[in-house]
Amino acid sequence: MTATSIIGEVARGSLALVAQLALILIVIMIIVEIFQEYNLLDKLTLVLSPVTKIIKVPPEGNLPLLAGMVLGIAYGGAIIIESARQGKLEATDIFLVNLFLVICHSLVEDTLIWLALGAQVIPIQIARFFLAIIICCAASWYISKYRRAGIKYLN
Repeated sequence: MTATSIIGEVARGSLALVAQLALILIVIMIIVEIFQEYNLLDKLTLVLSPVTKIIKVPPEGNLPLLAGMVLGIAYGGAIIIESARQGKLEATDIFLVNLFLVICHSLVEDTLIWLALGAQVIPIQIARFFLAIIICCAASWYISKYRRAGIKYLN
């Protein structure tokens, strides 16, 4: 096999992968627009109520958490910022939502991209979700422990 044929094969494979990823991202962007147009995120937040109760985040944290999990951390972050500006979330709530999203963000987008790359996504996504719950529960427990002791931990 010559260097030219190797380079050609790599270029064809790379272009095919880029085309696949572009298609996935275009579809996701269309879905985001549909979600925004019909306010579907607001309706889907009820699904996350059990999770936010476990990690001790108020119901106002459902929307940023769901947006970050489904649509990506940038969209979720924008909603977190808006919720903070409106005074809907306290500093500890913002911290817990951000902590959760650092571990478990963009489940739909990541899944589609990893599928295109040939990864086994279901075990990875389940592990990310439960790891985020466990770590946020531990952080919430520590925060409440410090709060009971009268120690200021977040402004």
